[in-house]
Amino acid sequence: MSRVIAFLWTLLAGVGLGLVSGDYYSAISEVERLLDVEAFLVERFEDYLEKAQQQQENIERFLQHVEQLHSRHGDIEAFFGNPINAFTTIRRLVHDWKHSVFEPVFDTSNLDNYKTSVSAGLKKAEIQEPTKEDLLGATRGLWRLQEMYKLPTKQLAAGFLAPEEQRQMNLSISASDCYEIGRHLCQMKEYSYGSEWLLEARTRLPRDPSGYVLPKITKVQILEQLSTAFSQLGNKKLAHKLNNEILDAEPGHQEAVKNKIVYEALLARERSISSSPRMKLDPPQEAAPEPEPELKESQELYQRVCRGELRQSPKEQRYLRCWLSHQDVPYQRLSPFKVEQLSGDPYVAYFHDVLSDKESEQIIEHGKGQVTRSEIGQTGNSTVSDIRTSQNTWLWYENNPWLADIKQRLEDITGLSTDTAEPLQLVNYGIGGQYEPHFDFMDDAEKNFGWKGNRLLTALFYLNDVPLGGATAFPFLHLAVPPVKGSLLVWYNLHRSLHKDFRTKHAGCPVLKGSKWICNQWFHEAAQEFRRPCALTSDAEKFLELENK
Repeated sequence: MSRVIAFLWTLLAGVGLGLVSGDYYSAISEVERLLDVEAFLVERFEDYLEKAQQQQENIERFLQHVEQLHSRHGDIEAFFGNPINAFTTIRRLVHDWKHSVFEPVFDTSNLDNYKTSVSAGLKKAEIQEPTKEDLLGATRGLWRLQEMYKLPTKQLAAGFLAPEEQRQMNLSISASDCYEIGRHLCQMKEYSYGSEWLLEARTRLPRDPSGYVLPKITKVQILEQLSTAFSQLGNKKLAHKLNNEILDAEPGHQEAVKNKIVYEALLARERSISSSPRMKLDPPQEAAPEPEPELKESQELYQRVCRGELRQSPKEQRYLRCWLSHQDVPYQRLSPFKVEQLSGDPYVAYFHDVLSDKESEQIIEHGKGQVTRSEIGQTGNSTVSDIRTSQNTWLWYENNPWLADIKQRLEDITGLSTDTAEPLQLVNYGIGGQYEPHFDFMDDAEKNFGWKGNRLLTALFYLNDVPLGGATAFPFLHLAVPPVKGSLLVWYNLHRSLHKDFRTKHAGCPVLKGSKWICNQWFHEAAQEFRRPCALTSDAEKFLELENK
């Protein structure tokens, strides 16, 4: 397994540390913990600098850079709400610390005493290690944001997540960061975005501030990746030109010498075909590239809804309204709920100011350090996936008596019983965190939930404001609900006849900026017989065409 500070962990193996690899990129709350890792390492290495005179200058520059970043981050949640900050933090731990500090120091020093001190500190702090998978996950998160929100590479590389931020932020990433993003995107076969990041790396290289990073990214390394990327994109002439630039810099570059022969043969063949009169009249048909798989209709709608390109029409909104409601609860007559109707059929409503700031923060605090990677799938057959990039945990009412008021509030708002409800699920989204279109009901409710039946209603709390992105999207309803701190989003997943309502397919749009915390309650069919009686007619045949769209 690739490790963040691979060399350090090798040295510490003799001490017997059982460190568990982290999963940082899938939750912003976990990325925040990386500052503690860096703070710990900075402290230890500052003590050791006197024993490493030959490397002192380079190490001091690196540590000063990290300390400057720490002094500027301000509010940690806001800092890591920007996915660029999350990516660069993970990258420093995966790459920079190893090559800039550990290798030059440990290769030339006797570190027995120092090793004992560091290992004891790491063990005491229970530090988990980010891995190369975290770096890849962060890269996929940035790519997801680019793809979803159509962000220009130059804008994102400058740290601007939206045009209006250009005068508010002073953030930029280095040539080596751009190179790593481009290289990983090419590994993902996303050559178009990959080439853009590599070109940005090439532009930034002469003025790259990351001189402390070893080994340094070179022009040849960038050209190697760029040439391959443009070749894969079908631009053989540009690939050939870039390959020649490699040979100009390093005439003995073996791979470039081989590629030169290949490119010249391909270009000569193209010229021969284009110059032949017969070929001009009847050019041969080259094999067409494999077509990209068509998106499901719900996936395409989801992307358009998240981008704000598709909204409810005035006709769809004409009967929607807002009102104050006590929900037939005597106590709430003194303080009625603020209800915003978002859809009449199926029922989707927004209840504002349901949680106080104190309650929201208390729930979040109970989740920090407890969340683990979210999974998708049926009970007993679930797995992690980029379809859902978040971490979650569960809050049981019986173990958390302080949730009693919130539990009662949920029953007052929904009119349903929590006796058969699932525990509260607390979720924090990561870099570009999302949950692609899905249903909350299960195909086999009896297998998954037994006598409790399927998930009748979803109640979803937003525990914090999200500056950009992170809306809850209903593709078939053309509806995107932005997170508003303390508010509760409610919708029914089943028809009145308890058949599945396929119109309720929904998704979590990628979080562009900020940290998104939500907490949801699933109410089940059982124990609701007198609270929400079944309809006398079947809805089994309604909207079946949406099931597989």
